[in-house]
Amino acid sequence: MLPSSAARFASHWSAIKQVGGLFGLLLFSSFVLGMVTRATSSPWPEAITSGVDAAIVFMFASVRYRDILPLLNIPRLSARDVLELVGLALSFIVVMGAYFTLIQRMGAPIVHITTDYKQSGWPVWSMFLLISAMPAIFEELAFRGVIQSALERVLGEREAWLIQAALFSILHLLPMMFPSHFVMGLCFGYMRLRSRSLYPGMILHASWNALVLCEELYWS
Repeated sequence: MLPSSAARFASHWSAIKQVGGLFGLLLFSSFVLGMVTRATSSPWPEAITSGVDAAIVFMFASVRYRDILPLLNIPRLSARDVLELVGLALSFIVVMGAYFTLIQRMGAPIVHITTDYKQSGWPVWSMFLLISAMPAIFEELAFRGVIQSALERVLGEREAWLIQAALFSILHLLPMMFPSHFVMGLCFGYMRLRSRSLYPGMILHASWNALVLCEELYWS
């Protein structure tokens, strides 16, 4: 193997290990949280897991900081780019709303994510922090930041975009959520590609989570 080929292989293998390590830790965390929440109605396991996941993502992001830092710049978008992203965001909200309405009418069990918080007397701001803001920041940093960037160096943009979306859907461990979260991953990943920034995806991700919260808290 030529030196350049050996260096390329080492770089690719390192990127793959980082993707596998980050996804494996987040998947294990999600699995443990699912098991714990079956035995308790307290929001504390979710709050603790959110903190642990944030630390994990920060650790991997610091390793790939050369890829991550450019994605944390404010995007410079033309009026056409802004209109395209806004149109995509609105379409996303309509499609996701229709999907969850459909599966609910088909009799699929819908988990109310605010129930434990209400029963435990946690304030509304804690729900928006732990359910809306933190997942939007750290899942975007993990999947559209670390994972998508690492896979781009190995496989190319299109393949990285598809794989990160698939991994994002698997992370949530609910089969009925696989289609919706795969579409979410595609949408957030496309926003990252189009804007060369994580912020549009973070904003849409947080907005969608906030809409789900508002629907449970105020509109149902």
